[in-house]
Amino acid sequence: MSGHMNDDEPSAPVQDRASLTALRRRSLLLAGIMAPAILLTVLLVVGQSRAMQVSDVAAKAIPAVIDDHGRFWTSSTNTFSDAEMDILETHDYVNRTYSDGQGQPVELCVIFSEDNRKGTHPPDVCLEGGGRRIMQKMDRDVTVAGTALTLRELVTSYEGHSTYFAYFYKCGSSFTPSFYSQQAMIVWYGLTRQNAGGALIRYSVDMPDGNLDAARRRVDQLLDVTFPAIRDRLNALQ
Repeated sequence: MSGHMNDDEPSAPVQDRASLTALRRRSLLLAGIMAPAILLTVLLVVGQSRAMQVSDVAAKAIPAVIDDHGRFWTSSTNTFSDAEMDILETHDYVNRTYSDGQGQPVELCVIFSEDNRKGTHPPDVCLEGGGRRIMQKMDRDVTVAGTALTLRELVTSYEGHSTYFAYFYKCGSSFTPSFYSQQAMIVWYGLTRQNAGGALIRYSVDMPDGNLDAARRRVDQLLDVTFPAIRDRLNALQ
């Protein structure tokens, strides 16, 4: 007796089409799951590469040894603690103590962030958080290498020792002593696709004799020879 196919049983071509459809659905589902993961991996790799590229902008911009017409400024490197690095949220910084053998050593701290507004903080807040008392706070206008600049000045006291600080912020090609002005510029420059690289530039020197004028002159000496590099070379990668 010849066999016959049950009417309720699908034919082989129908089964093949159903299997193919199910396979396509599984493939699409798998692709839908894998595509975001692949994209995220690519973005992380690119982001890490970019971070590595910009992680030494400040170090490359400012020389560790400066020849000022035969007067040499040499420097030693200072490092931030892990806790300080967590607060800064950027590894792109320079923290050096410069000396020319003719006076008090001057510390230069530059914290650079290409596009992260959290990378810079008001120094007075950080200094007070570290236990320093701010005795004086004022602004001073100077002209350095043909550029008008306003310095925010602080005189602090810590365990009987006085220190003079002078700082300003950079955003693209603009300079300001105001943290809030710099933050606003970073946002605006970012929205208008301009160079929004921001930096805090801070100089400091001990005041063993409490002489503010002498401290200012000492900082100005290092400012004169480092500002051209800060102005012209401390920029985000294009």
